[in-house]
Amino acid sequence: MSAQVSHLVAPRDEIDGTERAATPVAAVTRSDDRVTVLVRTFGPRVLGYLARRVRHREDAADLFSQTLATVWRRRDDVPSDDDEALAWMIGVARLTLANGARAARRRDALVRRLRDEIVVRAAQRPGSEVGEQVRDALARLSEPDQEILRLDAWDGLTGDQIATVLDLTPAAARQRLSRARGRLRAVLEADGAAASR
Repeated sequence: MSAQVSHLVAPRDEIDGTERAATPVAAVTRSDDRVTVLVRTFGPRVLGYLARRVRHREDAADLFSQTLATVWRRRDDVPSDDDEALAWMIGVARLTLANGARAARRRDALVRRLRDEIVVRAAQRPGSEVGEQVRDALARLSEPDQEILRLDAWDGLTGDQIATVLDLTPAAARQRLSRARGRLRAVLEADGAAASR
């Protein structure tokens, strides 16, 4: 045990001829001190848990700092048993990781949607090279895909309005629009790959 932490744990006793700490982390009574000891004791394991589940070490460090902030904020909820406290901290890290993944998916979906809208709206400008590429790609899609994309990007209708125009449920309209955008993106990417050869 490190010298920094040893002064915070309970005194040692002699049991069965082996020296061990009476109750290392749980012996600390003040919740602030206890959280500090928990982080020193279990922090590397929690960080390791996160590092094994993300691609970049920087992401693990960010998630770890968010986890520590939550542990600190909820320090009165930390279980008194050391093993339970470790499991609780890893549970907090797991939820932090899940929240980060959801936020990343939402951010990526928003970026894709904005990119799609920018590309499709560029097609409205006559004479634009991007506009011509989008018009050509759009022309190779099915008529239902073309119509729903035009209603969205060119006519600026909301999802509910598109559903009304096409006599669909709002959920079906959103699904069809998402699929049509995906097909348009695939055609544009294929055209871009062919042009770069």
